[in-house]
Amino acid sequence: MKCPNCGSLNDKVVDTRQSKDGTVIRRRRECLDCGFRFTTYERYEEEKIVVKKKNGTTEPFSKDKIIRGIRLASKNRPVSERQMVQIADEIEKYLLEEGKLVVESTEIGDLVQERLKKIDTVAYLRFKSVYNEFKDLKDFERALKEIEEREK
Repeated sequence: MKCPNCGSLNDKVVDTRQSKDGTVIRRRRECLDCGFRFTTYERYEEEKIVVKKKNGTTEPFSKDKIIRGIRLASKNRPVSERQMVQIADEIEKYLLEEGKLVVESTEIGDLVQERLKKIDTVAYLRFKSVYNEFKDLKDFERALKEIEEREK
């Protein structure tokens, strides 16, 4: 570490302590050139997921945006807030575990649909109709046939 007093890169660690929650390490250092003591903090860098949208732009991954979409599709349906948050958490966890730090918005939409389908068919159909930009009744009919075939 660069000494804040003299700018030297020559130092030694005198003391190391971990925070109670284990997310930060505090280190006391001493510059070997001027003897100045200073403190540094070390913490892990959280990996950030970036979403690539259909129009080519990118934006940071947002669980709140997923929850908002599910909430709209689930209005007056038996889908709890807890279930909505759980879906968003599961999707984030899946993406991080798979190492997908740049993900297409379509993949996120597919993941939401997959999970909604298991919870509430009507909420799933509402989400799918907006997400897949249904144009007419034929799109709804195709989606309903998929659901009926799945349930058989």
